[in-house]
Amino acid sequence: MSEYQYYEFQAVDRPLTAEEQQTVSNLSSRVEPHPRRAVFVYHYSDLRTSAKKLLASYYDAMFYIANWGTTRLMFRFPQHLIDIEQIELYCVENYITCETINDYVVLDMRWDDEEWYGDWVEGEGYLDGLISLRDDILRQDYRALYLAWLSVTHTWKISEDDIEPPVPPGLQKLTPALRRFMEAFHLDESLVAVAALASSPQQRILSAQLRQHIEALSRAECDEWLLRLAQGKEAQLSLAFQRHLLAEHHAAPSTTGQRTVAELRALAEAEAKRLKQQRAAEAEAQRIRALEALAPKAEETWTFAEQLIQQGSGRSYDEALQLLVKLHQLAIHQGTEAAFATRLRQIRTTYSRRAAMIRRLDKANLP
Repeated sequence: MSEYQYYEFQAVDRPLTAEEQQTVSNLSSRVEPHPRRAVFVYHYSDLRTSAKKLLASYYDAMFYIANWGTTRLMFRFPQHLIDIEQIELYCVENYITCETINDYVVLDMRWDDEEWYGDWVEGEGYLDGLISLRDDILRQDYRALYLAWLSVTHTWKISEDDIEPPVPPGLQKLTPALRRFMEAFHLDESLVAVAALASSPQQRILSAQLRQHIEALSRAECDEWLLRLAQGKEAQLSLAFQRHLLAEHHAAPSTTGQRTVAELRALAEAEAKRLKQQRAAEAEAQRIRALEALAPKAEETWTFAEQLIQQGSGRSYDEALQLLVKLHQLAIHQGTEAAFATRLRQIRTTYSRRAAMIRRLDKANLP
């Protein structure tokens, strides 16, 4: 199999200028100039510049996937809107990094497993489903960061004795973007479920709260914010204004991390076992319901099975076998296996020359 590498960059806060678009398109003959997006796909070569450098210079988000088991998601944030100290609590060397470049902060999240040979997907459209996580992080919703940390707990960079970072609120109710992130970073549902047990509900900011703080602003402050709005130069002005209004309690409360990686793994194993047992019980209950629904129609099912055998085609034999298997399961459920065996022996005798059908019965271990 040839290599597959997919890079997608998107500009959110502002479009690229014509000159910037041309600079990006010069990196590949297959990339057309575009104000908001650039996609690079490689099968034998690679991007002719650093992905992080390209992001820091022009874009706000990047998604990368390779068929050897690497996934990477990067976001660029205006430096004045990011609490770097909070983000660094979730950082893990080589996997989750936070770096200041000029007036921006670049967050780089990576999943990498050289021994992973599972099914991989092409990257087209993936970033669209993840892009809203950038706004979440700007609003100090760090669920994506916590999930990124969970995704690398299997690596040697994190020991079993390490304590989890702060557990953000809202983990028990994940958005479609967060579920997309779980999929892209190969997160185990059981691990996320047990981690979420320490997560508190999210707190909504009510309009009444905002109105109360707006009324407390001075005339000069109102004029300053209105001027900035009229100038239209700040992409994240709404967020900056909200931060100003709720300066004393703008950060969403998180639960202090208390569990070790070993404890989380043990809880996840127990949860996975519980879910397996639950699904098995549900499947068995569904099977019983199907058998009980078949019981009143058993006689006509026997008749139909014989009619299919009489048709003498491979397809009709397969359909007949499926019906006979269900009737056998019903007999086991009802405790009438002897009666089933007697009736099936009659079919074997009547259609003894239908060798293909007899082989099917033998292969299915029907009496």
